[in-house]
Amino acid sequence: MSWFDVLYKRVKGEGQRPHVLTAGAGRLLITEHGARVLACELPGVDHNLFFHTDATGNGHVTGGDRLWIAPEVAYFWPTLDDALNDPKGTAATPSAVDPAEWRPRPVANQPPAGVDAVKLAAEIELHDRRNQGRGVNVAERCFRALSPWETELRQTSFSIRHSITDAARPDSAGDLAIGAWSILQIPPTGTLVCPVTRRLDRDGDIRSYYDPFGDQHVAVDDRSVRFRVDGQRRIKMGIKPEHTTGRMAYYRELGDGESSLILRVFAPLPGEPYCDLPRNDPRHRQLERGEFSGPALGGDCLQAYNDDGDAFPGTTFGEMEYHDPCVIVGRGPTSRTGSSVTHAVVGPDDAVRAFGEDLLGVPIAPLA
Repeated sequence: MSWFDVLYKRVKGEGQRPHVLTAGAGRLLITEHGARVLACELPGVDHNLFFHTDATGNGHVTGGDRLWIAPEVAYFWPTLDDALNDPKGTAATPSAVDPAEWRPRPVANQPPAGVDAVKLAAEIELHDRRNQGRGVNVAERCFRALSPWETELRQTSFSIRHSITDAARPDSAGDLAIGAWSILQIPPTGTLVCPVTRRLDRDGDIRSYYDPFGDQHVAVDDRSVRFRVDGQRRIKMGIKPEHTTGRMAYYRELGDGESSLILRVFAPLPGEPYCDLPRNDPRHRQLERGEFSGPALGGDCLQAYNDDGDAFPGTTFGEMEYHDPCVIVGRGPTSRTGSSVTHAVVGPDDAVRAFGEDLLGVPIAPLA
């Protein structure tokens, strides 16, 4: 039995109601618990190309791609002081966000035999700890298998369509920002390559969310930013919508002359409202004090995270992340929809790099 089939059996035994999408040469494992793309399988690779772990203490396998809700500082700490002074010790994921209570929805135009898409929906109730704003949104995730490309590489592709809608509850309060945020957890060790619209100042244009970048984890050149994922230091970077081209790729050497690449394409929309900002941005405190009605905008579109190994016992990971513009409760529009496409390929290293360069427009170069 393959690792994929073992994982399928495990999550089914947990009551996670898994779905399998076949796309190109690979298979994708979708779970209703957390609405995740939990696993990505390609022939010849004896492990998940995404990160997953059962070392959570709650009895469920977790990882893969999931929906987070921005801004994080509003919903994931008891108070702003906690977020600033003890972010590790006080962070808590709202159960309404993850795992939430996702339910399947019908998908139009399924093939006559089999399934090529899965749609899940959930109501997510939120409480902004800065200005005490409250609201409920209806979230949808639709995962669709895409047709294979003609390539010598083993390849699988899928799309994700997000929808966030203000449920317009009468008890909603405050200018609540609700942003769909896709987080794909990835295994170390590799390099995330992020093409940019111009050369960025590493210590000015790129925002830092946790520990300083240091000398080994973030590098810039005229056309890209490279981010090292090694699971050894807790760092996170953010790139504004006007600076990302809407493409990023995670390159990882597998040994025996082969490599993998996870390449994601999304839509940055400069001028639209993005709401995720570092914890120390002064606008959070101003919002808390009532110095403006909010929400605090001007946030990042592309983000990347490198964990330090403390999140799960005995394992570590990184993340490739992107944001859609947010819904602002009480203002228009009341709904936002965004889509992304993800390609995963495995094969000879030279061919994998060439594939990535064709789609990104910049070299796929590891960050040593």
